[in-house]
Amino acid sequence: MSTSQISRRYARALFDLISEGTDVRQDLAAVAAVASETEVAALLLSPEYPAALKQKVIIKATGGKISAEIERLVALLAERNKAALLPEIAAMVEEMIHLAESELDAEVTVASAISDVLKDKLSKALAASTGKKVRLSISEDKSILGGMVVRIGDRKIDYSLRTKLAGLRRALAS
Repeated sequence: MSTSQISRRYARALFDLISEGTDVRQDLAAVAAVASETEVAALLLSPEYPAALKQKVIIKATGGKISAEIERLVALLAERNKAALLPEIAAMVEEMIHLAESELDAEVTVASAISDVLKDKLSKALAASTGKKVRLSISEDKSILGGMVVRIGDRKIDYSLRTKLAGLRRALAS
């Protein structure tokens, strides 16, 4: 069984737990952040360290104040030598939550900073076109010259000035 299938099983169980009202998202994110640190990841992948030590390192690095459910998850993964999967599991849980809440992530690239009013209008327009709530992630790239490039999932909507000028250049060259 591949690691992503294993991660998906744990993520599904955690998603069900969250759906039932047990709030473990913050604790899961904390242990995933610890497990993704380079030194900790190396320790978690090494078979020479006992499961108890791996569990202790993760819990101690989070401040020791995590929910019993996440503590049991860490213990179970450490015993099965799968604690290194924590970041992948956390990412899958977040993805499942976003899909369940009908949220989409949209990456918007603009040439220069845009106002909050324009961000709000863009978010509403994308929500209307997709039928889902949209969370914007805005970055700047001066090379697009003007306009914007929007990525939603595997779709790319390119309204950049650079692309329009390239199209005009091709049309004139023909």
